Amino acid sequence: MGGRAVVIVVVVVAACSGGNVTIIDGPGPDTGSGSGVDPNEGARSGSRLKLTWVNFTDGTRQWNSFYDAERKEGCYPYPAWIDGKVYCTPDSNGSVVYTDASCTQKVGQVYDDPSCATTPPTYLLEWRYGFCESSPAHLYLRGSQVSVASYYTRNYDGTCGGPYTDTQELYYQLGAEVSPTSLVEVTTSAPAASSRLGEVFWQSADGMQLPTRLHDSQLNTDCYPETFSDTAQTGICMPTTAWYASDFHDGGCTQPVVGLDHTCAAPGFADYRPTNACGLDPPRLAQISGTAPSSPLYYWSGTSCTSETASTSYTYYALGADVSAAQVTRVYDAAASHRIQLVHYTTSDGLHYRDYSLYDSAKGAECYPTSLPDGTIVCLPYGGYISTYYRDSACTQAIDLVEIYGETNCATPDPPKYARKYITPAPGSCAYNVELHQVSTPFAGTVYANYGTCAVYNPGTNKLYSIGPAVDVNEFVTATTSIDP
Repeated sequence: MGGRAVVIVVVVVAACSGGNVTIIDGPGPDTGSGSGVDPNEGARSGSRLKLTWVNFTDGTRQWNSFYDAERKEGCYPYPAWIDGKVYCTPDSNGSVVYTDASCTQKVGQVYDDPSCATTPPTYLLEWRYGFCESSPAHLYLRGSQVSVASYYTRNYDGTCGGPYTDTQELYYQLGAEVSPTSLVEVTTSAPAASSRLGEVFWQSADGMQLPTRLHDSQLNTDCYPETFSDTAQTGICMPTTAWYASDFHDGGCTQPVVGLDHTCAAPGFADYRPTNACGLDPPRLAQISGTAPSSPLYYWSGTSCTSETASTSYTYYALGADVSAAQVTRVYDAAASHRIQLVHYTTSDGLHYRDYSLYDSAKGAECYPTSLPDGTIVCLPYGGYISTYYRDSACTQAIDLVEIYGETNCATPDPPKYARKYITPAPGSCAYNVELHQVSTPFAGTVYANYGTCAVYNPGTNKLYSIGPAVDVNEFVTATTSIDP
């Protein structure tokens, strides 16, 4: 769908948007086989492609990732390769760049942090990048390290860009190419549904199966359930073929249009917000009615409708009538004897689709399995992120605060219960530690920020909040990981 860093190792593959949700009774992961309820909700390993799990000490289990038992390595179903097929591709922590201005001489590029020693990746994955989608193209074993003074990259339009220099990169020859046919091909099932929304599963020929998304039979499109604020209990299943309409065809900014590079497929739907809507309001959804003239064109600056020049490489699409997206409710399970609860999207006609987020019922906050520097996996709450500001104009008196998104004439969102602060790794280590604090009261004083020069920091419509003392991570539930036999 269109319109849609610190280094810290997170165990779970992906997480969906958080939020306060209704608690319901649901099947716990330790449901007995005699109950007639599948505790894994259709997920199962194959003879070669295995599921991996996060196992909490209270008995809750959550899907994690994939393991190729034949190649003896982790993998993940990346987007379709250039041959149109999806393969469970081994982890690659590098990219492929070029040493010549014609972008024909390939070399592997891997980020190097001089403050810590890291093991170079086994594989280097070359992507074919596009404006609207990118695809894995070639997978290579890493070869010997080489010296490269400058490098080039292939642009989205196929041209070769550069030269570039970067002192924090290491370079490697490309070894033997790994054929994608030696990997496990992953396909998707027909939607399993007796109602409007049905689950779509990843599958492999050896028997693996895992829920991956939903299908809306009324709109005839795959979709992903979303909520649009941290307090929302209800949301919609957003079509995967929807693109955000960020431009307008009239001077009042009331007729939204979608602009896409001419190489992109026409969208099926557009999601948009009227100019008087708040950013956390649910978007509206409309079907694409056909192409639109590229002129006149406007964008909403936040305060006024402003003329802009259309891109000559874009095709513009007009919106037809609004359509009704499938409504979903996001709920926490209430499995007996479990502190960590699974989270599901549900509908009135029986859908029970698992989210990747988790809920710590003792702390009253959603959490995410996080690997700490000592290797311990803890389900730590997430929400806000802590930044360092200063009390004085010389930027010497540090103060940690949390900044919460806000808008003029819109209700200020409730602050998250907890916020994370990332601690710089110890010398020789690459592992960031996490410090967790409860979010306190709004901060009303003046603060300064140092972005090269110490100056008053103006959060605009955003709000700053104070934080409480650090919370002991031992208060949270720990976990281990496992691979199905």
